[in-house]
Amino acid sequence: MNEKNQQAAPLGMNRRSLMVTLAAATAGPIALAQSGRHVSIIVPQPAGNPSDVFARKLQGSMQRALGQTVIVENLPGAGGAIGVQRMLNLPADAMTAVMVSQTEPILTPATLASVRYKPEQMRPVGLLGRTSYVLAGRPDLPAKSLAELLSLARQADKAGNPLRFGHIGQGSMIHLMGAQWARMCGVQLSHIPYRGVPPAVQDLAGSQIDLSFVPLGGLAFDLIKTGKLRAFGSTADQSPALLPKVAPLKNQAPELRTFVHTAWGALLVPRGVPDAAIKRLHAAFDAAMSDADVQDFLRSQGTDPQAPMSLEALDKFYQSEIQIHQALSRAVGVVPE
Repeated sequence: MNEKNQQAAPLGMNRRSLMVTLAAATAGPIALAQSGRHVSIIVPQPAGNPSDVFARKLQGSMQRALGQTVIVENLPGAGGAIGVQRMLNLPADAMTAVMVSQTEPILTPATLASVRYKPEQMRPVGLLGRTSYVLAGRPDLPAKSLAELLSLARQADKAGNPLRFGHIGQGSMIHLMGAQWARMCGVQLSHIPYRGVPPAVQDLAGSQIDLSFVPLGGLAFDLIKTGKLRAFGSTADQSPALLPKVAPLKNQAPELRTFVHTAWGALLVPRGVPDAAIKRLHAAFDAAMSDADVQDFLRSQGTDPQAPMSLEALDKFYQSEIQIHQALSRAVGVVPE
């Protein structure tokens, strides 16, 4: 692995070091968040990740709806467990929430043995919408179609030099999609973890790795449009509106006919938050999502905005997603580390 990938600091740390990291990061309260002077949205991923971008876009609108300051705080590490655990360690008063995808609350505790929280400890107060991924390759990859890519991957596998696949950590949605794609296509991949989407995308564009599933939006979209990343197919059921010429993977190869995945973004709080507090935050989220500028921004990032949902409907959605993604993790054969 090159020096740049070594700096990416894979999440496959040993159990003792992960526990020490979690303990250090969650020791002590965030004084301002407890004071009631502002609402804190924790993003358990680095700056520039899709969840970070979305949280910052909602920040101003939610601030106006709540009539108080809203701050966004990045606390990445351990597959998102650092940020999620920090929220759970604070009082359940809706003064602190996390902006996540299915990775941090559901997949991380299913795949990292040292993570002690469970997805059922949280509940959603708002759903942003769904975003598809694109299977993207480095710009100089000697394959221009999915069929050529599969042939290349099989040749590389037979030669004992599998294609290098970048993801954002053991058990993350991108990791599981890569593992499932490889299993369904009958190939092996060399998995290379990163601390977040931006460094993985940058290394992909720089030909440090060969493949990744990239969320449709932001830097990845720009790189695909300018030919600095090669798009082989979408994970959605239909071609994405932003890239109408990128066909769904399920339509391009018979072995991938059931390969359909999307990511969602949601704002979660601890399950013990009092009803009055959670209703207030839920109303502020819905007010922010009704902002035309927010809606346009989400679409520009490849996300289909979610229509308002009641708290009860949100909870049913979340419980269903827990079952779906825990089953995906088991099916792919990811063993907790």
